[in-house]
Amino acid sequence: PAIGDIYDGGVIFHLFVDGETGYVAGETHGLVVAMSDIATDVQWGCTGQNLPNVPNVSSNPPVGQGAEIGDGISNTNAILTDCPTAPAALAARSLGEDWFLPSINELKKMDGNKDYLEAVDGFIAFSDYYWSSSEYASNVAWIQVFYYGNQYYDTKNTTYGVRAVRAF
Repeated sequence: PAIGDIYDGGVIFHLFVDGETGYVAGETHGLVVAMSDIATDVQWGCTGQNLPNVPNVSSNPPVGQGAEIGDGISNTNAILTDCPTAPAALAARSLGEDWFLPSINELKKMDGNKDYLEAVDGFIAFSDYYWSSSEYASNVAWIQVFYYGNQYYDTKNTTYGVRAVRAF
């Protein structure tokens, strides 16, 4: 498999390498992104709640636990444990139990590979703004802006898009 290949219901945007979460020596593992947005206008949800099982990522740029490649699935599971009605996480999970809301740096990796992904037949181009599963604090969570390639945080009751991810 390679970046830009259609695989496991999506398109590969990341292959794990030695030292990363998800890396298994002698095996190929990575992340695929859904072919189209799952939602275009949803809140992150849980406004005013600091979710106890979701790491707060307050560094800028966002780094550390909860922000990194490989953190999206655990973030999504924790979001839905702490706040089962979270719209963005539920939208990502609507494709199946193994789909999740990507972490902020998973989105950054997608944005970095945007040209490869958008060149795939049947892949619907990214819109501008997407929720990540990375929480900043009780009222805000991280977003990726594909138009500019920047990362910001915004209030959880703002509406943005969701593009689901799954690991293989």
